[in-house]
Amino acid sequence: MLTREENELIARVGPGTPMGMALREYWLPLALSGEVEVDGAPLRVRLLGEDLIAFRDSGGGVGLIDAFCPHRRAPLFFGRNEEGGLRCVYHGWKFDRSGRCVDMPSEPADSLFRTKVAITAYRTRERNGIVWAYLGSRAVPPELPAIEWNLVPAEQRHITKRVQYNNWVQSVEGGIDPSHSVFLHAKLKRDPASIRDRFFQARQPLNYEFVETEYGLRLGTRRAYDEQRDFWSITHLLMPFYNVFNGSNAGSAPCLGGFAWVPMDDATTMVWAFTWNPVRPLTRAEIDEDDTMALGGGVHPKPQDYLAPNSQPGGAFRLISRRENDYLLDRETQRTARFAAVPGLSMQDVSLQEGMGPICDRTREHLGTSDTAIIQARRCWLKAARAPAEHTGPQGSEAPATYRVRAAGVLHPRDAAWTLAGIDWVSAAPDARAPSLV
Repeated sequence: MLTREENELIARVGPGTPMGMALREYWLPLALSGEVEVDGAPLRVRLLGEDLIAFRDSGGGVGLIDAFCPHRRAPLFFGRNEEGGLRCVYHGWKFDRSGRCVDMPSEPADSLFRTKVAITAYRTRERNGIVWAYLGSRAVPPELPAIEWNLVPAEQRHITKRVQYNNWVQSVEGGIDPSHSVFLHAKLKRDPASIRDRFFQARQPLNYEFVETEYGLRLGTRRAYDEQRDFWSITHLLMPFYNVFNGSNAGSAPCLGGFAWVPMDDATTMVWAFTWNPVRPLTRAEIDEDDTMALGGGVHPKPQDYLAPNSQPGGAFRLISRRENDYLLDRETQRTARFAAVPGLSMQDVSLQEGMGPICDRTREHLGTSDTAIIQARRCWLKAARAPAEHTGPQGSEAPATYRVRAAGVLHPRDAAWTLAGIDWVSAAPDARAPSLV
């Protein structure tokens, strides 16, 4: 368990908090490129406890500025995105995406007052359909993390978003927890011919290992296979809030999956879900995956799963399945087909993570052997939260090139080091082939 002080340290992300300062030293996924149009409507954003406005100016660049005009604190959401800047409709003050005041029509023509006024603005970059934001203090930010889903061509990736109403830490912990899937996501009847059913839903004793890396943690979960070999599931925690997990192991080019749990504030998280293939386009079936597929159904919301959009932060990504309707739980399905009553892989996770409360009280936990990954992740977060005081960058923030890693399911000799299992594929070596399960 954590002490109350440690729990607060990693959970709180607002301006001036230690964890918030650490998270600001990473590039953060902000928006899908399509959410902001040239000279289009401003987009309300809530990120690390700050209310912000994103807009794409006439030149195509994305600005990220304070949500309120520095004149009289009027909301800039109602502003005009025009001719290279965002103009407040209250008194006409206009700001470019760097935060500079470029027009102040309410002041005399010869006034220099506008040169003395600026609005808080954060740096953004755009790559492969994602707008990233850097809220940190470095004069020269690090490079964007080399996460593979943001590097492959558009036809090789599928990305969705949803809002989750709990603290980011309990969501990340759920994502990297290797033991819950054999219960929460299990079918009551397993298919002996299914690789997923055999390895990921077999309730047998598991062994847990980890290696601390520049990017975070490489996690290994071992299941006995035969007298000479073990099955290793290799996954990753990429600091501060990404994971990479196994998809299908069919063929030589399996799909991979991952999440990013980006804190909007202490009690709200924007969840990004990713499916990608490193070497080939996704098939229609892989994009439209459902509960029958090895990739794991319910990872991506479909258009019909969302509530009608509104203009609030994250308002386009709220789901119909939610706390107020018990996540559409189905007791008959739980009795006859699945271990959990909530339909959908991700919503099964959400129902429990939101059910822990806005911020889980970790002083009341009792952790066991299966919580090895959770314990080590917390150590990484505590170290990161203390990094500013120690004048060091948080783990991974200065090593973005190391983030290009893959998950794998590997049959590996029992007497060989697990860290070498599928190493070429796991480290995304050029021309590497996925490990075979035969």
